[in-house]
Amino acid sequence: MTTIESLSDTYIAGPSSGAWTGPVPVPDRDSAFYWSGLQEQRLLVSACNRCSYLIYPPVAGCPRCSGIDLGQRELAGTGTIYSFTVVNREFAPGIKPPFIVAIVQLDEQPDLRMMTNLVEVRIGDVRIGQRVHVVFQQVMPDVTLAFFTPEAS
Repeated sequence: MTTIESLSDTYIAGPSSGAWTGPVPVPDRDSAFYWSGLQEQRLLVSACNRCSYLIYPPVAGCPRCSGIDLGQRELAGTGTIYSFTVVNREFAPGIKPPFIVAIVQLDEQPDLRMMTNLVEVRIGDVRIGQRVHVVFQQVMPDVTLAFFTPEAS
């Protein structure tokens, strides 16, 4: 049985370009801007033009005021780890464990959270409340993904 203690020194490097075998995004009308932004190494979210609420993941309307006039806003790509888990079993083809799934609370809005993977970190060094920043990784010629890594202390 694999335990967290036995994985604590495991370094999660993240995918290398061209080596990605995991799922790929299928952009739709509401999310195309997000995926295009990642290609340009920009972290974009929906922004309600009626109440200024920031929205992730991209959807067709504002969950706060029900407005449908949405724009986009670029984020700084910084935040704190709100929660995380270490996945140590393969559950989907092409995604090899161990890896870290985290919910990052982004700096721009207290309830703006993004589920992501943490990379470039040892499993035992990850802490709730830890400062992180976005890193962009081109995993296929036309696919760039956003991961997060701890800020230097």
